[in-house]
Amino acid sequence: MNFVAGATKTMGKTANYKKWQELQEMRETLQRLQAEFENYTKRAEKERQEFKRYASASTIKELLPVIDSIDSAIEKMEKQEGIDKKHAVNGLKELRKHFIRALEKQGLKEIDCMGKMFDPELEECLAKENNKEKEDGIVLEEIQKGYLLNEKVLRTAKVKVNAREEHESTARDT
Repeated sequence: MNFVAGATKTMGKTANYKKWQELQEMRETLQRLQAEFENYTKRAEKERQEFKRYASASTIKELLPVIDSIDSAIEKMEKQEGIDKKHAVNGLKELRKHFIRALEKQGLKEIDCMGKMFDPELEECLAKENNKEKEDGIVLEEIQKGYLLNEKVLRTAKVKVNAREEHESTARDT
């Protein structure tokens, strides 16, 4: 074997060895990255679960005074002989205000629809009435309140809407 052929053969082995080493380094890097990514996904899932678990804590904390007020009202009613209906109703109204205030701090807002034009984005028409004194499409009655949470509809208001019939003369002409 001549010198050039031997040197070429040795260089070929060295080049293959270098490529093998590079391949091993890339494999190790890939394994490290894969392990880091798996750890990241586990950590992210754990954080998401933790957030989910305690996300309602601030809302619940806002509602604790409402629970205290309800407990106080119950205690007073138990001690009182012959409960006055007016006082009981006023107490319930006050509890409701307290409750709504706590929820408003969390972004809740009542949908104001009475006497306004029907909006199908905010309201659901459960009934219609023909009231000639009111404009067509006006909300006449709120059957159930609707609510927004941070400007997003949480529950539509259930309403009765004015649906005036066409004038009788128009109906006869056709």
